[in-house]
Amino acid sequence: MRAEIDSNKIYSELANRVKNSLLKEKFSILAFEEKKHQEVLENLFDVLYQGEKIQIPEKTDEALLPSIHFTPSLSLAQILYQAMISEKAAQNFYARLAKRVKAPKKRILEYLSKVEKSHYMMLKSEYTLALQYEDYAEKDIDKVVT
Repeated sequence: MRAEIDSNKIYSELANRVKNSLLKEKFSILAFEEKKHQEVLENLFDVLYQGEKIQIPEKTDEALLPSIHFTPSLSLAQILYQAMISEKAAQNFYARLAKRVKAPKKRILEYLSKVEKSHYMMLKSEYTLALQYEDYAEKDIDKVVT
């Protein structure tokens, strides 16, 4: 859950920082979906551990689920690359967990794995564009390619 909370925060912050309206919208969608993942996990926890209080750690295990770390000196491509690594790790994490449980919990985790894969694919396409267009994050898309 910590990874989903942190991802929501990072994508929301990125949406607020970029000027490219299309990229802004994509980061907003990613933030929204990460928030929904948190809610799904909270519901799953409630089913598995009825009445127990969720204890969310202060940070994730970076070896298991790497976070996105950015500073003003990082390029958009570098941030997107970190996000791709993070989403790929989350995809694999949920896929491994799905192998350890039975339906319907298995289906929930498989779903989360597939959505994380879709996040990876979206970020990969944005990463490619960021590599090709130096000011991709700073301008509206019609001004980037002209």
